[in-house]
Amino acid sequence: MTDEALYTRAAELGVQCDYHDVAGQHHRADPAALAEVVALLEADRAAADAVPRVGPPLHLSARGPLPIDAVVGAASVLVGGQPIELASRRSGDGSTIDLPADLPLGCHVLEYETDAGPGETVVVVAPPTMPRAERFAGRSGMFAPTYALWERDRPLPSFANLHHLARDLERHGVHVVATLPLSATFLDDPYDPSPYSPVSRLHWNEVYLDDAGLPPAPMPPQGSYVDWRALAARRRAQLVEAARSPEFDAQLTAFVSAHPDVGAYARFRAQREADGDELVARSHVLAQYLADQQLRAIADDPDAAALALDLPIGSSPQGYEVWADPTMFAHGATVGAPPDSFFAEGQNWGFPPPLPAAMHASGHRLWRQLIERVGRYCDVLRVDHAMAIERLWWVPEGFSADRGVYVHYPREELLAVIAASAAASGVTIVGEDLGTVPEEVSEAFERWNVLGMYEEQFHLDDDPLPHIPARSVAGIRTHDMEPIAELVATEDTSGYRERLGAAHGTAIEPTWNDVVDQMLIRLAASDAYLVIADLDDLIGERRPHNLPGRVVDGLWARRLDAPTSEVLADPDVCRRLSILGRTNE
Repeated sequence: MTDEALYTRAAELGVQCDYHDVAGQHHRADPAALAEVVALLEADRAAADAVPRVGPPLHLSARGPLPIDAVVGAASVLVGGQPIELASRRSGDGSTIDLPADLPLGCHVLEYETDAGPGETVVVVAPPTMPRAERFAGRSGMFAPTYALWERDRPLPSFANLHHLARDLERHGVHVVATLPLSATFLDDPYDPSPYSPVSRLHWNEVYLDDAGLPPAPMPPQGSYVDWRALAARRRAQLVEAARSPEFDAQLTAFVSAHPDVGAYARFRAQREADGDELVARSHVLAQYLADQQLRAIADDPDAAALALDLPIGSSPQGYEVWADPTMFAHGATVGAPPDSFFAEGQNWGFPPPLPAAMHASGHRLWRQLIERVGRYCDVLRVDHAMAIERLWWVPEGFSADRGVYVHYPREELLAVIAASAAASGVTIVGEDLGTVPEEVSEAFERWNVLGMYEEQFHLDDDPLPHIPARSVAGIRTHDMEPIAELVATEDTSGYRERLGAAHGTAIEPTWNDVVDQMLIRLAASDAYLVIADLDDLIGERRPHNLPGRVVDGLWARRLDAPTSEVLADPDVCRRLSILGRTNE
């Protein structure tokens, strides 16, 4: 195939063959790398086309009745687990299935029998805009990693500590508690404690289970950082011991019946362990059952702040999602990012990209599962790297990250699926749209009224101070940026302090205390839908949560220096929470 033919075919398959970087420089796709990606997409398209279908895998209800390329004998749609019989009409050589006008918002599986065989279509009933709860409009939240939280009588990281923080924040007039992903991670071999490289985004990290509900075990010494390996080994032993008891037999049977993926996940985890017998599998089911109970306790507590969670854009290539549904992912490529001002060689994030044709053919099953599962426990869900609805940077195996290419996805279809699934779950969606955002994504987010993000630390050099958008969740910084106390101590913030001080009619000293206070005042007075501040910035912490692109001991593991309740009782922290929560007005 000539290069010209290669570029033409790549474009037909949804590959963006050139792009402009952050400096405006034009880049053309490397032909060798492009050929590898085209081969993967050709195989994806061929596999999807090889499955005979009499109807589309996905149908937006706004398009009207569902056309079927065969004569329909019977049809029904599942709503709330119950089938509703549907009427069909002959239409040319096929049929048309009429959809009920009162189908609730959500994604519904429609099944039908035809003279050419059975068929299935996911009917997407999406709201006109991305769902958001009015009760959070003009409200505030606080962010803290769950692993950082502890009390003197509960020194280990736990859902219980997160629950207590949620209750404390509500008493302070702060209505949302945000935290890092709580998904299961590999904490033995391989070892990767990053919450953004989970074993499964559908299942929970068992280390966070409340210790009080499990068999007693020696308490490991606690330092400044969580010893993930030690805690994971200890928790495994506790769960295996607890699984020997018949106490939970009825509950576990019912739980797996209601959530079959939990049984599959338990088998996956057991197969990876040297002594992975039925008892080990049962212990993993028990872990997910207990996590469900403890997370539900937070979600159902009227005296607790609402929970905001993150949804990582991918999962470990050795994890459950790839194992459970390997045809959904490209084997021979990974996701990353092109070179930019921070990463001159580009980035390779290591997880396999979803295949566009396979995902469409499944009715975007994984997206539906993720929104439904995580949305069961949280009220606000931030979708990491939301540009993935438009495109992902594919790095073919054997090539450096800077030789990757952008592969496009069905943006409007994905937004409809996410909106429908979120509406059915009652969850507010936030799209992480920081950095360079394609114009198409910005326009789509505006059209769908998707909440984006605003971080003040990105705008310290802006003159004049920018308007904080109403269609945003605003904060000082993200977990990937340096704490404000470190920035004030090491960088020149004089210009920003002058502009902010002039806006507030006060002189701002070059201390983190003054800068944080005035930042909070600016954010709290803004038009932002929701304002969320990092607890570390309220206490002057200088150590980071994460250093992107680096593997350093202590990342994703630092505990608070004092028990959470004592940190929140500090008068300065109380005052800053008052500013944040607008209870000082």
